[in-house]
Amino acid sequence: MSQAHYSDEDELPHLESVSNALKCEQSGHVMEAILLYEESIFKMGHMHNADPHKQPLSHKYLKKYESRAKQLREQVKSHLQSSKLLTHITIERDARGRSYQRLLGNYLNDSVKEVHVNEPHLCEQHQFKNLINFFEVLVKNCRYLKYIRLTTRPDPVLSKNQLHILQQIRADLATGNIHMNYQMDESLNDRKIVLSSGIVIKIARGLHYFEPVEDVYALGMCDYDFRKCLPTEVDIWKCRAFAKMPRDSNERLAYKQQPKDSMDHGQDMAYSSD
Repeated sequence: MSQAHYSDEDELPHLESVSNALKCEQSGHVMEAILLYEESIFKMGHMHNADPHKQPLSHKYLKKYESRAKQLREQVKSHLQSSKLLTHITIERDARGRSYQRLLGNYLNDSVKEVHVNEPHLCEQHQFKNLINFFEVLVKNCRYLKYIRLTTRPDPVLSKNQLHILQQIRADLATGNIHMNYQMDESLNDRKIVLSSGIVIKIARGLHYFEPVEDVYALGMCDYDFRKCLPTEVDIWKCRAFAKMPRDSNERLAYKQQPKDSMDHGQDMAYSSD
């Protein structure tokens, strides 16, 4: 998280997140800039409430950052509206071999630095397990992944438990130099995954298109390729990229991994529905 630095004058502190947001805008990392502006808005809101004497000034900057974040979100929206359908996939009931890796792996690569996930339903234990499994696939495939923004509905019964789990996931991602920002939206219905490379993934059931594993000691508990699926439809779209490819080959990777060429991807599963 960025730190606030106070000057000798009676002014608001300088936020590193604002400077970083401006740099991201200039370098073309729009989605990353949105996240940083949202972080600045959150910090500025705390300052606004903490010091009544500086409220007029903090209100001015709050409006400024909120306006800029809104403009960038509109820019992302316009990109999405110009997207073209790449492929449509139908997943039949009880199909296997449709893990996140198999279904989406071709679109998860080094060009992905930021990911936005809209998943309305994150309350039950199996739903959080699906989310973690998806994040594992993201991190494994997207070596330059830096930001994840998750939007979900608040749990109407166990909101504290939901927040606690999300905070745990965020803390774990942070150990790999990946920043996760989450927000609650009670009206959220749209299930969507947006990659900064310009790929938009829409799954009718969101992340939860797997049937529950009936036995703890059954295939599919860890490897989702063995799990039976619920029927659903998948649309994958392509629009203009929201972020540029990293130019610096020495840029720090999120997690140290084996080169992809050293991994065996050629072996098919006996349970594959293909």
